Amino acid sequence: MRGPQGCPGGRITPASFFDQSLVPLHAGSVAMSEKFKTVCALSVTVPIMLLILHLLFIGLWLGCVLTEALFERALLGRGRAHELLRADLHKRVDVWIEIPAFVAVVVTGGMLFAQAAPSAWLNIKVALGLLAVLINGVCVGLVFARAKAAHSGNWERFDRLDHVQHKLGAVVLLALLGALGVGLALK
Repeated sequence: MRGPQGCPGGRITPASFFDQSLVPLHAGSVAMSEKFKTVCALSVTVPIMLLILHLLFIGLWLGCVLTEALFERALLGRGRAHELLRADLHKRVDVWIEIPAFVAVVVTGGMLFAQAAPSAWLNIKVALGLLAVLINGVCVGLVFARAKAAHSGNWERFDRLDHVQHKLGAVVLLALLGALGVGLALK
């Protein structure tokens, strides 16, 4: 990640390219305007902060997926009252933690992708991440439908949705771990 031209390791951004107040006083000048120094500092700091946020949101999402898998297994097969509890608990976790986490991963990942140098491995990482997000979105729909089936007493539908949701949840976990593994290997 590089900053505007003239910064240590400088990269030209659209804003810095056209903003003449950012250009050093003259060619070879050691003195730089305060605005230019600020842009240089931010151009290095912001991508690092963005990467840290991205990794934190991935950790939150992964932790959420693993936690859901644990309580799903712990409450599985303990009777319909526990099935209802499991459906409600999973729905709450999806609404308050998982959906915001994977949306934040998409936003920060998109911002990082826009700044990254293209590579085949980066494309593989992004594809795995997007697969995890898309299938997780399907799982959220299944979790909501499963909760509705549980509340209406439609246990046959609940069981069918539960089975599909668990299979797709495993794909989410594998794709998420794959994207994380490729991402860590790239660094």
